[in-house]
Amino acid sequence: MTIDPDRPLSPKPLPTYAGLRVLLAEDEPMATKLAQGALKVMGITDIVAVRDGEQALAVLEHEQGRFQLIVSDWNMPRMSGLEFLKAVRRRFPHMKFVMLTGKATSDFVVAAREHGVDAYVVKPFSPNQLRRKIESLFTF
Repeated sequence: MTIDPDRPLSPKPLPTYAGLRVLLAEDEPMATKLAQGALKVMGITDIVAVRDGEQALAVLEHEQGRFQLIVSDWNMPRMSGLEFLKAVRRRFPHMKFVMLTGKATSDFVVAAREHGVDAYVVKPFSPNQLRRKIESLFTF
């Protein structure tokens, strides 16, 4: 059996994900909208979206790490996703972290893995691709 990565998502929210609080760091408005839409279809409605790693780190510190998942772009102004990941790992080593990147070269993947990324999604991505990566991180 093969799975079509672009198969439409179920219109019903998945209740197991409804309690997740997500910090989304993405500077591209269309990618932000796509990620938010994918998260909402999963039943995730508590989404805090920011435009760069610096803002994301400030929110994370202010909220004292009260997020279960971070979805972050790699290439952002002021603080890259990789620098944000490093800061997150120093302060919140067990927080789930998904990196979005337009660069799927092995150097980028290796760098992200070396710093503890849990999963990465290559742009452009479909809602199903992001959903599958997130599902792989949680067992309910």
